[in-house]
Amino acid sequence: MKKKNKSIFWFFIKMAFIFVIIDLAITFMANLLTGTSFVYKYGTELIVEIFYALLVLIVMLLFKNSYVFTNKQEKFKTTVLLGLPMLLIALINLIDSIHSLTSFSIPNFINVFVFCIFIGIAEEFLCRGWIQNEFIERFSKDKKSVILSIILSSLIFGLMHITNLATQTLLETILQIINATALGVLLGSIYYKTKNIWGVIFLHAFYDFSIFLGEMNLIKDCTYNTATTAIVIVNSISVLVISLYWIFSSVFVIKKTDYKDEKANLESKNTGIKIAIVVTFILMFVPIQLLVPEYENYMVCYNYEEIDGSENYVLHFPSNKTYEINETREDLNYIESDTQEEGIADDNYAFEFGLKDDKLYAKNKITGYETMLDFENVYSYEVFEDMGIYMLVVETYDTSSTLYYSDYITKYNMSNDKEYLDKLKTSFIKFDVPDLSRIGYITIDGKLEKYPYVESIANDRFMIVDRKLYLVK
Repeated sequence: MKKKNKSIFWFFIKMAFIFVIIDLAITFMANLLTGTSFVYKYGTELIVEIFYALLVLIVMLLFKNSYVFTNKQEKFKTTVLLGLPMLLIALINLIDSIHSLTSFSIPNFINVFVFCIFIGIAEEFLCRGWIQNEFIERFSKDKKSVILSIILSSLIFGLMHITNLATQTLLETILQIINATALGVLLGSIYYKTKNIWGVIFLHAFYDFSIFLGEMNLIKDCTYNTATTAIVIVNSISVLVISLYWIFSSVFVIKKTDYKDEKANLESKNTGIKIAIVVTFILMFVPIQLLVPEYENYMVCYNYEEIDGSENYVLHFPSNKTYEINETREDLNYIESDTQEEGIADDNYAFEFGLKDDKLYAKNKITGYETMLDFENVYSYEVFEDMGIYMLVVETYDTSSTLYYSDYITKYNMSNDKEYLDKLKTSFIKFDVPDLSRIGYITIDGKLEKYPYVESIANDRFMIVDRKLYLVK
């Protein structure tokens, strides 16, 4: 038994601080891989997750928690069966994910499968194998202290998702933390009862796999518009209902645990908890979305024309580096550095672009006239010159990514008039795209033309040709 701390809440702060250090290390690793392109759907994420698992393993060994790997109070099968509530939801998700698949790639399938396994390993080693065990070994005097330890360690698990604030709203992040914490309580209860970390890892990995499998396609077919108040309420209720489902399921597991000798009492029953679980499970399938007319336009689905990607494309990223796609598009090879372009200038005209309060402005540096373009939440932008035409590519982000493209400014029509930049506002074409990771342009061996190019966070590749967006196949 490890030395007990005087205050469980002080220990919570201490463990949360150590977790932040681990999370910063993972973020640093992810940043090192930024700009590196992998063929498979979650290639970058898999490498980061493997690093995460190794780091957590080292921490567990330093804290002398290696017993977690072999200490099994219940068999693997018993542990998995206790997670039946998770399995039911996972099977529903899995059926929905399989139904949504429009193509199947064995390499992508293997990548997603292995990625989910390492998510389960890393997060369960960290949150149950290490953090929860540290709490319980120091504070588990009775049933209440055990439950408090499980809740606090699960709260740290939930707070892991606070980094998603970078890509979603505060309310969405809070709901995600609530749901993850509730799910953590269920996983923590199962682990406390069975002491079988491998069964809990399976439950976690299978649940994630049932969701990620639907993302295995080359592109994500649909995205979402900005949610109305009614949609926010419905989504919030849905998250809270499933969170209650996890909590009710946790209570059912806790009720079946004998805290005196920590041995399973598989014959014990609690009808009330079982009924609550069944009722909550049924409520999850009530089609409350049908009561909100806004849902009809909430989801936006789009299709892309495809373009042949077998030519020798060379990718250029002004704020990054230059890469080349070979004929089979199976690899991206670094070639040379490139420079950041910040504006447009010649002897008589000079235009610059920049960001103010997440909005993009265009400024005539000679006349001083400045106009704000009609975009909010601008995430990134690039300017490319192609045979006298200046292409401006702008990415905005709110609930999903949107791409804007203009080739209005050319060497032959530039003017210092105020109206010139004002007309730039109406020249943009809008494209709905998956969440993007970077913007650049393509050149083709033996040709002079440049084509704007964007890449999604899931390695979907797009290029703009003749003012149309194409999926590069």
